[in-house]
Amino acid sequence: MHILRKLFGRYLLVTNTVSCGVMMAAGDLIQQRREHWRRYQYSDYFSSGGTARVIAASPEEDVKDTHEKETTDVTALYEHNYVRTRNMTLVGLIQGPFHHCFYGLLEKIAPGKAAKSVIKKTFLDQLIASPTCLIIFFGGLGLMERDEIEEACREIKVKLIDAWKVDCCFWPPAQCVNFLFVPLQYRVLYTNFMTMVYDIFLSYIKYDAHYD
Repeated sequence: MHILRKLFGRYLLVTNTVSCGVMMAAGDLIQQRREHWRRYQYSDYFSSGGTARVIAASPEEDVKDTHEKETTDVTALYEHNYVRTRNMTLVGLIQGPFHHCFYGLLEKIAPGKAAKSVIKKTFLDQLIASPTCLIIFFGGLGLMERDEIEEACREIKVKLIDAWKVDCCFWPPAQCVNFLFVPLQYRVLYTNFMTMVYDIFLSYIKYDAHYD
């Protein structure tokens, strides 16, 4: 308990920053596994503990029996992109201090849990924090992946609106719960946990969605 009091007291900034990075990494890990599953879409992929097998045509089937098949272990085909997860973690570590300062400021602007205060904090969160974090996400990853600045700006322009539309559906209800029931010192941790879920979508938008 003494350690927890320190983590959510004196070292709250560190706790919020590190937890944001960890949750971003976890969200990307889940999304990479999901991408792999979607690529092979085998019904027993998860129930088999990730050891499902897919059927691959034999390279000699034109010469021999056309029904000859060989199986390939899906897990042998899965290669986790650790550089991508590292970049997601770094973006989380950048967003962590922003979350820490922003939610403290929100509580000063609209203190308490009255309906008016909760609505005001939720509105400001969606108006300020949401686009700021999306810009950090797409811009930060673009620069870390050695894109030209112009290319990173183009990606923000193309993907920001679509991401923000989903953001507007996901975050207001989540933040109403946050502002109503979660004590101030735990709000960033709660947001980071919800971010892990939301980052599955962001990781999809960044790496798997196709834009013309």
